[in-house]
Amino acid sequence: MEKNNRFTGFILPFIVIMAVSMYSYTAFADIGGRTGRTLKTSANGCSCHSSRDLSTNVTISGPSTVTTGSVNTYTLTVTRATKTGAGCDISARTGTLNIISTTIHKSGLELTHNDNIPMVSNSASVQFSYTAPASPVTDTIFATGLATNISNDESGDLWNWAPGFRVTVVAPPKILHLTVLMEGFFDPGSGTLIRDTAKVYLRNTSPPYAIVDQAKAYLDQLGKADFSFNVAANGTPYYIDVQHRNSIETWSAGGNSFTSNSMTFDFTTASAKAYGGNMKQMGTKWTMFGGDVNQDATIDASDLSDADNDALNSVSGYVPTDVTGDDFVDAGDVSIIDNNATISVSVITP
Repeated sequence: MEKNNRFTGFILPFIVIMAVSMYSYTAFADIGGRTGRTLKTSANGCSCHSSRDLSTNVTISGPSTVTTGSVNTYTLTVTRATKTGAGCDISARTGTLNIISTTIHKSGLELTHNDNIPMVSNSASVQFSYTAPASPVTDTIFATGLATNISNDESGDLWNWAPGFRVTVVAPPKILHLTVLMEGFFDPGSGTLIRDTAKVYLRNTSPPYAIVDQAKAYLDQLGKADFSFNVAANGTPYYIDVQHRNSIETWSAGGNSFTSNSMTFDFTTASAKAYGGNMKQMGTKWTMFGGDVNQDATIDASDLSDADNDALNSVSGYVPTDVTGDDFVDAGDVSIIDNNATISVSVITP
């Protein structure tokens, strides 16, 4: 009996100590975390940890616009004065979440903490990845953050929701790798172009040939530039309509399509690349006709008059009447306009 009493007297305090120890260990963010606490699925939040605390600051940061199928990095931060630890639950409406920080793990479709996450200066952060859906959509990333108490009193732990983080998922841009030259800006001797900006409009190949998308880029010395489009689709043929500040608008001879978000087109290799063969040969290259100063689709006396007046007044700078791109209006500009007006150069379209 005496031995049994000693054994019982030992076990009971041990059980009490273990119970207190376990309570102390779990009084912070639950080991293994909890899911189903974000506004995606619940209006209760971390209700097991007292009530919602608006002074607990929970934020999500990262890109607000991403492309379909891309993987992007985001950060969840929990901040609260007087607290030394944190917990979290993160979910997404459509995209796929995965861990980056080792203090969190994936449970089902959501991310949550492994254990109490230590705060530094009353703040704790975790990083995670978001894989965008395969189709364009407006998605939301949700999160609930817990700021844990420094004592063993779980009722002092505080939680709050992060504002829902809106992610706009867009199709990746379609890139047109274009080569085009402007008559007055091109030197056939050196094979180089005075650099300038061009605009490209992608048009439907059926009447009324509506504009589907547009882009602007700065051509390099070989007349090359990449034009980025956000609306155009793969596998759909488009007319390529090139416009420049004082050249004749020039369309591709037919429809051209993007494949895997890319298209390459070179106007300079043959007149047949342009609709109606509407280009001028200079050396071995074909160029857009220069001299449509007023952009009315025809090179005529009105363009010649504008250039002649500016030449008489020695106008300089980035002006439409400078059709040679040397920042000065003179006889060289007038000559190009006069030659093209004589042969009645105008835009040719379907």
